[in-house]
Amino acid sequence: MNRKLTRIKKYEDLGIGLFIHWGLYSQLKVGEWTEYIHHRDKREYEQLINKFNAEEFDADYLVSNAKKMGAKYIVLTTKHHEGFFLYDTKGLSKFDAIHSPAKRDIIKEFINACNKQKIKPFLYMATYDWHSDLYQNDFEGYLNYLLESVRILCTNYGPIGGFWFDGDWNKKDANWKLDRLYGMIRKYQPNAIIVNNTGLKSRGKISNPEIDVVTYERKTPDQVNHGFGGKYVAGEASITMNQHWGFAKNDVNFKSTKEIVENIVHARGIGANILLNIGLTGTGEIPIMNQAIMEQVGKWVNMANESLYETRPKQELRASGNTKDVVLQNKSKNSIYLFIHDLKIVGNENVVLGGEGINLRSFSGIFKEIKKITWLDNGESVPFMQDKNKGILTIDAGGYTYGTDWCVRVAKINF
Repeated sequence: MNRKLTRIKKYEDLGIGLFIHWGLYSQLKVGEWTEYIHHRDKREYEQLINKFNAEEFDADYLVSNAKKMGAKYIVLTTKHHEGFFLYDTKGLSKFDAIHSPAKRDIIKEFINACNKQKIKPFLYMATYDWHSDLYQNDFEGYLNYLLESVRILCTNYGPIGGFWFDGDWNKKDANWKLDRLYGMIRKYQPNAIIVNNTGLKSRGKISNPEIDVVTYERKTPDQVNHGFGGKYVAGEASITMNQHWGFAKNDVNFKSTKEIVENIVHARGIGANILLNIGLTGTGEIPIMNQAIMEQVGKWVNMANESLYETRPKQELRASGNTKDVVLQNKSKNSIYLFIHDLKIVGNENVVLGGEGINLRSFSGIFKEIKKITWLDNGESVPFMQDKNKGILTIDAGGYTYGTDWCVRVAKINF
């Protein structure tokens, strides 16, 4: 396996990531695009640097919570479109965290915490920039500014898991000199994954041969195109927990644990990683609702752990009928995992919860003789019938035992 493919396959094994949006906009509590959408005066907005104290930002605590959620990598905004850097830009700009009251290199703290807890640090960099006058007036000069800001990240923090770029879609006809930018990354960080978010209108597309991952912002598609120009690329879906990427105090429209779990399963079922996003508060704290959701998702991921990371979909392995059920196989091909949706809880005549009776689910493409099938959550056997000649498997999924509901239940097939 060549080096490029090895890098991409290792990325796919990470499976689940945490996306973190944090910047000056977090202080205003109305989302990450507030400067642009609310037509805020640029000079007044940029005075927010004088209130950026990061007093509740604890990188170790943040990474620990990501790990409990099941994330194997974390993408943190080093600079969003507002142009404020969360790291020491070494004199490139005074619009950075070192020149704020915090006087801290947030990215250094973040990467150190990731390394300590063995989670891959990924760095988000906005290419579309509202702060630098170069962006509109001297694009060539801006590209040099952007290149230098990324070079600082490449050369001052040790190995980086990946770079996640966002914003080329704002000047889609411009020459972004991506060969130069990505070539510099390959020089200093040869094992780093390169992602370029193509935006809402071009999800799943690729803009340069060096890109390793196609992205689907706010979406888990029905399929991922893994091949571009003879190169295998990974897929990644990114979703918010409510309706904003950055902290929005009055956005109470949060997704349920069930919806998020189903998104995770669907993403893995199409061969994509998934990024779950949180926006930190102005002082760097995890909002209580995000923390609660992370804890709940973490319970499910812990239960389903062995089925989520080093597993892949196989075209011949699929659920039959009109269900959302998903089939994944591990690398060694000695186990298959069935992800069963929409099960009910078993009750009695006084508390009927809908899980009573037989619940048959069928799957195709399984010709090898099955030894046993068990639920991952409690180790109990799953009744099944198999027609090896036709490759058809039917299980009785039944219902959840009263007192439990995993949203999506996982059964393990052993051969």
